[in-house]
Amino acid sequence: MVNTPTANQSQCILSDSTSCKTVKLAPQPLSKRLVYRVIVNGVDVTPDDINDPAFPTMEEMSTHAAYDIKARAKSEIGIRPSLTKSRTAVDGVSVYATTINLDDIKIDHTLDTEEGLEPEDSDLSIAPSAFYLTKVYDLTTYPPEMKITLKETETVVLFSIPCISYDKGTHEANAVEEENAYYEYITIGKGRNRKMVHQTTQTKEVIKQSRHTLATRPKNKNAIAFASLWDMHDTYEEIARTLEESKEEDEMVMYQSAAPHLLRKKRKKDRELEKPRSKTFLEIAQTPQYLDAVLLTERVLASLKYEPAQKKFRGLVNVDPLSLDLVYVYTLHALWTYECEETLNKPISSISFNPKYPHICAISHGKFAYADECQGMVCVWCFKNPCKPERLYTFDVSVTSVGFSTKNPNWLACGFSDGDVIILDIQSYTKKIIARSKRDTNPCFEPIWLITWVSIDRDNEYVMTTCQDGRIRRLQSTKTHEFISSPMMRICTVEGNLKGLETAKTCLKVDVPITRYPAVLCMIWHPTIDHCYMVGTDEGCIHRCSTHYLNQHMDVFRAHAGPVNDICISPFMKNLLASCGADNAIRLWIEGLDDVIMTLNCQNAVNAISFCPTNSSILISVSGQSLSVWDLRRKIHMPCAEYTFPGNVTLTYVQFEASGHNVFVGDTLGRLHTFHLEDTPIPPYNQTKMLDEAIRKALCTRPHMIKQLDKLMRFNKRKTKL
Repeated sequence: MVNTPTANQSQCILSDSTSCKTVKLAPQPLSKRLVYRVIVNGVDVTPDDINDPAFPTMEEMSTHAAYDIKARAKSEIGIRPSLTKSRTAVDGVSVYATTINLDDIKIDHTLDTEEGLEPEDSDLSIAPSAFYLTKVYDLTTYPPEMKITLKETETVVLFSIPCISYDKGTHEANAVEEENAYYEYITIGKGRNRKMVHQTTQTKEVIKQSRHTLATRPKNKNAIAFASLWDMHDTYEEIARTLEESKEEDEMVMYQSAAPHLLRKKRKKDRELEKPRSKTFLEIAQTPQYLDAVLLTERVLASLKYEPAQKKFRGLVNVDPLSLDLVYVYTLHALWTYECEETLNKPISSISFNPKYPHICAISHGKFAYADECQGMVCVWCFKNPCKPERLYTFDVSVTSVGFSTKNPNWLACGFSDGDVIILDIQSYTKKIIARSKRDTNPCFEPIWLITWVSIDRDNEYVMTTCQDGRIRRLQSTKTHEFISSPMMRICTVEGNLKGLETAKTCLKVDVPITRYPAVLCMIWHPTIDHCYMVGTDEGCIHRCSTHYLNQHMDVFRAHAGPVNDICISPFMKNLLASCGADNAIRLWIEGLDDVIMTLNCQNAVNAISFCPTNSSILISVSGQSLSVWDLRRKIHMPCAEYTFPGNVTLTYVQFEASGHNVFVGDTLGRLHTFHLEDTPIPPYNQTKMLDEAIRKALCTRPHMIKQLDKLMRFNKRKTKL
């Protein structure tokens, strides 16, 4: 259903069974839409008016040619007749034609466009027009003339990028190409082979100074001043005390999260109360500073007495090898003796020289015989002060062996007669133990006869020990600072026929033996094989063992009819081994040959031997009270020189010094003698060849041994080539 329109409006009504719509034939102004109502199925769906009635509509404010067929309604805004040239109706109201000449319209923008507008609803507030223009008032005063002065200001360069490229063909581009070509010519071209002369010259900018500004040269005068060690000590002590007093007290350490104002400051103590009180001599004598000062003083005083001997020990006084009165009598000159009251009548059980500082040696004192009872002691001596040991450590148990560390020269490993092993720090005057073995990992209760250090890598090393019960153990410090012992080998008693020395057949043993493990008295590492080592036992056998095999040896041969006291390897022939034992003999062996090469007989049991590091044929040994010097290329049936020590003494140790001119000899009275070996043959150029000739000379009565030796030498040469 559609409402009936007014008489002035034309319409068309379309109806059907579902809906009815009203359609206008011609467009009308928007204000006339309000008279229409659209009802669908009894529901009013007429859209709301989109124009606000308080504002003038487009039809009232504008003119369009499409609507010119109808008479326009009278505008609510009055138009002044003087401002228009359009036609005027009879009633005086201006009626616009279809076309408008824009030249006839003049709009004053200074006038208010809302002037004369009356709102339809007086209750509503007047809203501004969407096309409102602000009113501009006429300017009342303008200057009749205006003068403008133009001046050039100073040019300020804010940023400049120089041109680094030029157009090819220009004058600048040609200059750059010539410069580049010359640079390549003098750097990589032929121009680099030019003759150059270096000459200094003075720069152009020289700072000149008059003689009046120069300072006069100060006058110098020689003066002498003396300051003793005590004056220097007091001076530095006063300076240190002054610096300490000048320092302010630090605040108490707290967490970083605390504010600075929450930190509680320490109370400043009275400086007068902090002044050190006077100490007694007994208190001062126990301080390390005093002991160091006394040690240096004793070295200086000892050098006054032993200066000639120390020069000879260091090799500063050499014997002329071309002297006409030179006789090869192998003379031993006594230099000094390491002895003191504390070590008197205490036998020397072991001696170790520091590998980094050879002038420092450690001596262990313990029992020599099995039934002896004495207190253990370790002394550290230095040849700069032969009068008194620089370190002295005492123990309740007898010390049987000592050994210096290679990586840490201040560490000294000590073995005891009860099976314990410790490591001492000799930097401390008092007894400072770094590590100690534990009974739960070190079940040895017998004496430790030898201690040696073995390097694992550049930073770590462990201790190898040999024991009376046949155990060879390794002791190593762990990350938890524990000194843990682990078994490496246990030597068993050998039975049956052995290669090496032929001994008389023993009687059949009916009784059960008390022990099946012989004591390991000495040990030496193989010179060419890292994991291989050789040990000598108290049953006269030498076992060749390896760290890769923990339950059995690699080889064994009988070397002596009694205990093997010492073994050593020649520094010039790596496969030549010398051993000494309680059967009064020194025997030389070659690795790879089963029979002994030569035998040197002594009057008593041989306790120690040593090869000379500078002369390959010289060998020294100690047996009983005698010190023997052997020269293998001269004679082997008796020593070339023999020296007997007075008194009831037994020599237990002998060792060559690294230079080969000095010899250290230890005895059961707790003394270490130092000798200088003179009147020895001049070492030949090829010492290995000379030693080989001496061995072949000794084997001249056994041609089959010479054939075996030649075969072994050929095999070794072929092995080294591979």
